This record gives sequence, C-alpha cells and structure tokens, in this order.
Amino acid sequence: MRRNLGGAFLAACLASLIGTAGAAGNDELWEVSTQMNMAGLPAGMGARTSQVCTEKGDPKKAMTQGNDKCKVTDLKQTGNSVHMAMSCPEGDMVVDTTYNAARTEYKGTMKMTSKQGDMTMNMQGRKIGTCDATAARAQQNAQVEKYKAQGAAVTASIQQENERQVAQCKQAADNMQIQGLGMYARCDEAGGYCEQMAKSPQMAGQAKACMASAQDYCRKYQTRDGFLKASRDADQAAKLCKVSNAQLKTAFCAQAQKAEDLPFLANQCPVEAKPLAQAHCTGYGYTAAGMSFTAKGGTKDKWASFCQQYLSHATLDPAPASSAPSSSSSIAKDPAKAAGEAVNQGINKLKGLFGR
Repeated sequence: MRRNLGGAFLAACLASLIGTAGAAGNDELWEVSTQMNMAGLPAGMGARTSQVCTEKGDPKKAMTQGNDKCKVTDLKQTGNSVHMAMSCPEGDMVVDTTYNAARTEYKGTMKMTSKQGDMTMNMQGRKIGTCDATAARAQQNAQVEKYKAQGAAVTASIQQENERQVAQCKQAADNMQIQGLGMYARCDEAGGYCEQMAKSPQMAGQAKACMASAQDYCRKYQTRDGFLKASRDADQAAKLCKVSNAQLKTAFCAQAQKAEDLPFLANQCPVEAKPLAQAHCTGYGYTAAGMSFTAKGGTKDKWASFCQQYLSHATLDPAPASSAPSSSSSIAKDPAKAAGEAVNQGINKLKGLFGR
C-alpha cells in the first residue's frame, strides 16, 4: 500500500537519475547505480542502473536537471564533496556526494521526506563518456511525465479500492453479514493490524470507516433483530463484539416474553416458549405437509404460527417405540402409508410437547 510513495515526488527527485545518453555532445555521461530503501519495500527491491547525462562542471545544474519545480535551499562544495538541499512541492530532499580526485567516480546518498513517508537512496556513479544534456533533458521530461501518470494511476486505483471496501463494510453492518467486514472482523487475530492501518496515510480513511462499521455491526448485534440476522455467524460475531451469546440470548428471551415476541420465543427460547405451547397449541388441526397448524375453518392466527415454529425447533421427548415409523423402503412403496407415517410422527412430537 506504500506503492504511491514516489508518484510525482519520486519522479521529480529522480529526474536527474533516469536520463538517457542522448546525442553526442560536450556534457558528461554517467553510469549510475542506485538502491532505494523505504518502509514496506521488500529486500532486494529498488535497485537499478541507468545512464545519466548531466551538464558539465556545475553540480547545481546537474542535480536539479529536470526538477524544474524544485528549489535549491542549500549548496556547499568542500573539496570533492558536494552537499545540496532541495525543496519540492511534494517534499524535501538532501543529497550528499563525494567524488574521486579525477572526478570520474562518485558515491552518495539521497534522502527524501514527504507526506507519503521517508526514503533513502544510496548512489554510485562513474563517468563513461560524453553526451548532449539538452537532448537528454527532453527525454527525461517525457519519462518524468510517464512516471507521474503511473503514480497517479496507482493512487487512483488505491482510492477506488478504498471506496469499494468502505461501501462493503457499511453494507455488512446494514445487513448483519460479518463476512463483508473482511479483515476488520478479525482485528484481534491480527495483532492490532487494523489500528496500524488507521495510522497509514494510504489506508487511514478505509480503516477508520470500516472500524466504525464494525462497531455499528456490534451495536446492532446486541439487539434482538440484529442477533437473529447474524445467527449463522454467531460465534464470529461474539468474538468480534466481545460478548457472550448465552448472556445475550437470556436477556433477549426475557425481553421477548415481556413484549410477547412470539416468533423470537418460538425459534430462540425453548424454555420460555414451552409453557406457552402447552397452553395454546391445543385445538388446532395438524397436517403432515409442512407440519402445519390451522385454526378451525382452516384459518391461521398468531398461535398457529407460533406452534408451527416452536414444534419445528423444540427438542421434544422421543416418540414411544410402539409408534415408531415404518422403514423407508415400505413407505416408498406406499405413498398413502407415507403420509400416514408423517402424521404419526407429528402426533408423536405433539405427545412429546405436552409430556404425554
């Protein structure tokens, strides 16, 4: 995620190091090897060798070549050493270079500081011939624009991905779908990784928004409606939100009793629902198809729905052995018998429900 470091800034800072030989001339052609070091850059990456054409005899012109928007704020020459500081729109740069006595070789460092982070580059060069700095500068400018465009494209891609993830996190909280939170549902497992990203210039917006969505998810999870919607992910949700599902369910069942929330009681609270079932689930017609309860006249009411839901979820006493269903093979041969067996199973469940 640190790839956009060196977008416009890196292009500007390295303009004098990415030139090409250009046409023959009286200026100096150098072969320059560089090794870039920056946070997040894998070991062994950031090394390159290129040919650089610089104006002869003027280190200030040589180092500012192609950096038209940068201003030299300090320049000191002591013997074969050159120290130069530059201020650019994207950040600041300090270059220290030491030449050999013949000024045909040098070693140096370039340190850059910007809002995107810090970078250090080790350099060494050797003079390999002559060139035309004017022609090379035109090629350098074209390369700089190319690197700027690439940096802008990377930045835009990161921004687009950030916006997509933020929208996905919000939707996850709205719909109680913990998978949509992605890594923000596993912050504890990642050793504070989410908090680290919240401090990253590139990821801060996404991290803060998604962590806020995770908090919203947890707030909703501690309501009956949110708890039900997230029931398939109960273990993950409890871990993310640092809550006890058993304690939540106990509290919700008490609330549901008080509010007469029959669907919640039927599906989630077998202990609290059983006395209601014993009191209200008699006198209903029962059919095998869908284990359906109906009131007289074939109509349904709230208790019919409650009884149907409770019967489908409650753990009931096993049916007596004498009324056990026939084998599957005999049922398959006789559809009428199959329907009868289904009714018998339903009756046996009802016996278990009422303790008979």
